[in-house]
Amino acid sequence: MAGNWNNSPALDDEGFVETENADDEAMEVSNQQADSEVDEVLNGPQATVFYVPDTQPNMTSSDISGKDYSKSEVEDLMKSEPYQKKIATCHLCHVCWFDGNFTKDCHECGGYPLTRPCPICLGRCDEVWHRNIKMSHAFHEAQWDGVCTLPQDEQRDYFLKNHTEASEDTLTESLQDLHTS
Repeated sequence: MAGNWNNSPALDDEGFVETENADDEAMEVSNQQADSEVDEVLNGPQATVFYVPDTQPNMTSSDISGKDYSKSEVEDLMKSEPYQKKIATCHLCHVCWFDGNFTKDCHECGGYPLTRPCPICLGRCDEVWHRNIKMSHAFHEAQWDGVCTLPQDEQRDYFLKNHTEASEDTLTESLQDLHTS
């Protein structure tokens, strides 16, 4: 974990405290749920996440009294505006995409906040693509999810037109680069 200048615990991409201790990485799960509460994904008892609020750096786990949060409470937290603002913030330039901000020359921002016109046809299909926040953070480069609805041949033509440079100068520079390498 990288050092923090303010001695507060570092938060990971999803707003949880990062730790160096592998034992702390595992979430504690309570199996004291009623038989009627079944997790539809795991087809088993519904888990309760043990969450510990902000702690002092020198406190041990025995010094901390946490609160059990149900799956629905954690899901509600993850849908909250403060959480979304925290997650939808660029790691490189620190602007908040959730608020509609971006930095034009930042690779992780990619020139747009959370949505953008189709990058294949530059919006001619009227489709809106949505930022894949986790992948954008992971690769520090804008990643988008969406589908261009134009026919494949039109998509190919737009893509070639918009993403390749076929000018004589560009071709000459490329040939010179090949010659010198």
